[in-house]
Amino acid sequence: MDLDLAGKVAIVGGGSDGLGFAMADRLLGEGALVTVFARRAEKVEQAVAELARKHGGERVLGVAADCSEAPDLDRVTASAVARFGPVVHVLVTNDGGPPIRRIAELTDEVWMQALARHFFYVVRSVRATLPHMTAGGSILNVVSGVVQRPAVGMAAPVAVWSAVIGYAKTLALEVAKDNITVNTLMSGFFDTPLLGRTLERQPELTKASLGKGIPMGRIGEPHEFASLVAALVSPNARFVTGLVVPVDGGSSIGMGATFDSPRIPKPA
Repeated sequence: MDLDLAGKVAIVGGGSDGLGFAMADRLLGEGALVTVFARRAEKVEQAVAELARKHGGERVLGVAADCSEAPDLDRVTASAVARFGPVVHVLVTNDGGPPIRRIAELTDEVWMQALARHFFYVVRSVRATLPHMTAGGSILNVVSGVVQRPAVGMAAPVAVWSAVIGYAKTLALEVAKDNITVNTLMSGFFDTPLLGRTLERQPELTKASLGKGIPMGRIGEPHEFASLVAALVSPNARFVTGLVVPVDGGSSIGMGATFDSPRIPKPA
């Protein structure tokens, strides 16, 4: 199926690895012109080199930028426009997550950093990019599914990403008249470097053990997430807006356990 993304200009946050890299890779595979950014310049360079080998260097741009800094986000948009033209068709906000700490450990400084890096990142990216969007544009935000299933230590992620969801819903209403869509995907467990770092801190958990708690029996692959992203930001989905959708192998609808009912003997 042709997603009609050839020649469309996209900006993808956190594009140096994990879900961000997978999304950039998929959009490039559909013919889009993609700007990726992340904080560490060396990782951005490595990601762009890999994407360029696969898709051609003329269609990918990398920018080292900190999503918690408004001037950096303005620079990302300006760089994309300077390289690929005045219209930005797709904005994907995506970046790691707030620190995992118990509520008593969350100082004002930690809260402000979490808000800057994850909530105001979305607000500022939209503010920088929206003036360059025309009818048919698409904004997609990636948050964690923990907002639906809070856990101890997850107060900051739950609070900050809940704010992103509320903001995105209102934004969807405001820009609908301009034929711009706004959707949010809530990710479950995916095989990414971020998950790997989390598991290093909790050796009692493994990818296999996490998969056992998912109805589909495994964690997800980043390209599976990216496939849905490509479909939602496609002009073919221009009537789909305001969604807040879990992408988690069924975790949000059940715990994956099986409780067998008593067996009823069959008639002889």
